[in-house]
Amino acid sequence: MCRQFITSGKLSNLRKIIEKTYNEDIKIKLLSEIDKYEEDLEEKIEKELEETKRQKRDYDAILTHDVPVIAYDNGEKFLTKMKWGIRFNPEKKSPLIFNSRDDTIQTKPFWKRTFDKNRILIPMFGFYEWQDKGGKKKVKTKITIPGRNVFMVPGLFWKNKEDINEFTLITTSPSSFMKKIHSRMPVILDDKDVFNYFTDSYEENAAKLKPSEGDMKTEEEESSLS
Repeated sequence: MCRQFITSGKLSNLRKIIEKTYNEDIKIKLLSEIDKYEEDLEEKIEKELEETKRQKRDYDAILTHDVPVIAYDNGEKFLTKMKWGIRFNPEKKSPLIFNSRDDTIQTKPFWKRTFDKNRILIPMFGFYEWQDKGGKKKVKTKITIPGRNVFMVPGLFWKNKEDINEFTLITTSPSSFMKKIHSRMPVILDDKDVFNYFTDSYEENAAKLKPSEGDMKTEEEESSLS
């Protein structure tokens, strides 16, 4: 169950990486006035920083935070920010849903509709899982993909009662590599399938929901759960 991943804190830097990797034009569109204000302020601050410092903008995306995603509207792909995690009934403290299982998407009516209509992509440089080491100890493990500076995980979004876009990312059964780390993993799209995700049919996209068997690299972090 993925609850933390690595991305870029700066949309313009992330756009450069995506455009270079996939040879695709991506716009930036902020969906709220607060985001626009923060982006303008960030631009002003960054002009006062050295280029080398400005380029290093990796950070760990965590639940309930606004993080970069790629959305699609009227034939246009654009980077924006959405809140990670869907809570259907905040007043009653309903559970936070941050991952959508591939099997649930294909069986539950709400998720089937959302998968058909409200698709996004989540750009990642890597993600984390907590590996069970026995003795009730779980070690935070960073997973990256050699040769892929950025990769895309499919996701779903909906607009809550406060008109805020919230999203989940789609998970599947583990690959042969990931089985030793966790029982689930994010769906990682093949590079050739990335932007077709927005326009392909429900059936075509459902066929993409499978574990990636490509090479992966792990690195244990100091943080652990016990």
